[in-house]
Amino acid sequence: MGSIALTARFPLSAYHGHGADGSPDHLPSPARLFSALVSAAWTSSADGSPTRAAGNALEWLEGNPPTGLRLPPSMSMTDPSIRRIAYRDTGTLKKHSAKKAGKEISEGIVFDGEIAWIWESMPPEVHDALRELCADVPHLGEADSPVILEIVNDVRPTWCLNPQATAFTAGGLRLPIAVPGRAEALARAHEAAYPSKSPTSKDDKYKETESVVTFPSPLDCLATAHYEPVGQEASAGELLPWGDVVIFLADDGSGQEIEPSRRVGWCVGLHKAIISRIGDGAPAMVTGHYPEGRAVPANRLAIHYLSASVLAQSLIGGIDAPGAFLIMLPRDVDPSEAGVILGALAGLRWVRSRWGVARVQPLDETHSAASFWKEPAPGTARLWSPTPAAVPEVVRQRGEWSFENAILLSLGFVWRDQLKSVGRGPQGYRDLVSQVRERRASVMWYQRVARRPSAYSHKMPQGMTAQPYRALIDAGDLLPDRALMAVGQSRHLGGGLLAPADLPAELVRDMSRRNDAEH
Repeated sequence: MGSIALTARFPLSAYHGHGADGSPDHLPSPARLFSALVSAAWTSSADGSPTRAAGNALEWLEGNPPTGLRLPPSMSMTDPSIRRIAYRDTGTLKKHSAKKAGKEISEGIVFDGEIAWIWESMPPEVHDALRELCADVPHLGEADSPVILEIVNDVRPTWCLNPQATAFTAGGLRLPIAVPGRAEALARAHEAAYPSKSPTSKDDKYKETESVVTFPSPLDCLATAHYEPVGQEASAGELLPWGDVVIFLADDGSGQEIEPSRRVGWCVGLHKAIISRIGDGAPAMVTGHYPEGRAVPANRLAIHYLSASVLAQSLIGGIDAPGAFLIMLPRDVDPSEAGVILGALAGLRWVRSRWGVARVQPLDETHSAASFWKEPAPGTARLWSPTPAAVPEVVRQRGEWSFENAILLSLGFVWRDQLKSVGRGPQGYRDLVSQVRERRASVMWYQRVARRPSAYSHKMPQGMTAQPYRALIDAGDLLPDRALMAVGQSRHLGGGLLAPADLPAELVRDMSRRNDAEH
C-alpha cells in the first residue's frame, strides 16, 4: 500500500472556521481534522464512547501527524474592504432586558479542489477505522460548512513535513497538530461544557444579569508542525523588500559617529544630495512622489546610518570609520532607475545637514540585503531591534488596539505586497496584523523613547504625534536571519533599521511561550 490520504471537499463550496481569537481560519489544520474525527468517534457509538478500533486509530494519529499536505488554490469570499456585523440575541439578560451581541460575518474560504492530509504509510486497521469515522463527520469548522471526508491512495503532496524544523526555521507553513493525550483533553473539555449532572435549583435560578458562558477549545496536547512547499526553492532574497546595498563610510564631520537622534536628519541630507545630483526627472522610487493613478509600492529607496559597532555584526566586518551610510535599492527596482541612482552616487564625497558637512567614502563593492548579517552563533536565536528607533505609522484605533499591534502593523506595511490584500481603515489594519501574527511574528519587549521623539520621524501627518520606540522583535517567517530590513514611518530615511539582537535560544523560547499565552 502506497501513501494514504484523507481528503475533504465542501459541498457548499466554502469552508468556515475561526481561530481561538475569533479571526477567520484560512484552512483546516491537522488539529481541526483530528477534533472532527474525535467528535465522530464519541457521537457515532451507542454508549457515547469510542469503539476500541476508533480509539486505537485516534491514538495512532496522535503519534503520527500527516507527513504531507495537498492544498489547492484558495480565496476568501469576503471583500476585505467591507466589514459586516450581524447582531443577535445572546439568550442572556442585562437588568431584565435581552442582551444582543455583534459578530462579524465571514463568507468563508473557497478551495479550487480537494484538501488532502497525507501519510506515507498507515496500518490497515487504522485505515479501516478512519474510513468508518469519515462517514460520520458532518462538517469541518463551523456547522454551516458541511464536508465529505474520504480515504484515498497515492495523492501527491504540495507541502511536506519538516521534522527537523525549529521555532526559528524561516519560511514554510506552521500548523497545529495533535499529540498523545489530545483526544482525552477534548473529551474532558466536552464533559466540562456538558456535564451529565443537571444544575441545582439554586445554580439554575433566574438572575437579573447574565453573561454568555463560553467553552473555548482546550490548548492541551497540541504542538506545531512545520510544512515546507514541495519543489519550490526560492532564493533567500526573492521576496525581500530590498536587494542591493551601497555603502559609504562616514562620520558627523568632526570624526565622530553620528548621534542616534540626528541620523534621520543626516539621511535626509544624503537623500537631498542624491536628488540634486540626479536633477530633473528623478525616479519616483527616489523622491517618493508617484504619478496620480499609479500604484504606490510598499517600499522604495531607503537610506540609513549604522555605527561601526553594529556593522561589525555584518559580513562587512570592521571598518575604518565611526559608521557608514547604507543606500538600499528595492528588490524589484527597474534596471534603468538603478543605473540613474548609481550614477548619482558616483563621485559623491560630501553630505550636508543642519549640523555641518560630513565627508563620505564609498566601499568598492555592492552588498546583498539578503545576506547582509552574519549567522547567529550556535545556541542563540535571532531577534531584531530597530535602530536608532522606529516610529509606528498608526498608533490609535477604535476598539481594542495596543502599541504592540502598531509595531506588528509596521511589519505588515513593509510586507504588504507579499501578504494577502486587505481593505482600508481599521479593519484592514487588524487583518494585516492577523496575517503578520500568522507568520509567527511577535513583540517580545518595547519601550517608548520619550526624549526628542520628533527627531526619529520624517514628515508626520498633520495631527499625529511621533511615538518612537525601541524593541525586541521576533520577525517569525517574514525575515531570514541574515537579511536587512527596516520598519516604521521613517524606514526610508534613517529610522527603524532592524539590527540583530541575538539571545540564548532557551530564553527566547520561554519568552515566546509567555507571549503566546498572553495572546
